[in-house]
Amino acid sequence: MPSSHSALVSTLCTTIGFRSGINSDVFILSLGFFLVTIRDAVGVRRANGIQARVLNKIGRTLAERGIMEFKPIKEVQGHTPAEVAIGCLLGFFIGLVFSVLK
Repeated sequence: MPSSHSALVSTLCTTIGFRSGINSDVFILSLGFFLVTIRDAVGVRRANGIQARVLNKIGRTLAERGIMEFKPIKEVQGHTPAEVAIGCLLGFFIGLVFSVLK
């Protein structure tokens, strides 16, 4: 259920924040990586999946009418916002535990 990509980048960002400090260059870099990954997981992949579903529907309709041959494209579902949020929380707590335990 949770997004493993979100959990991974959240853990990375949390661990770097604890070890190097939130004012470090590497933390800012990891935060940027985190934001790009989250945006991709929630927005881009989901939008691509919706677009692929619509294109497949149009293609099947055209193929049934004999207008053209159609080979379906892969439909990637992406993640729901809840899956990404749970992945982020899970990653944060994993990073917190590993940072505190040293």
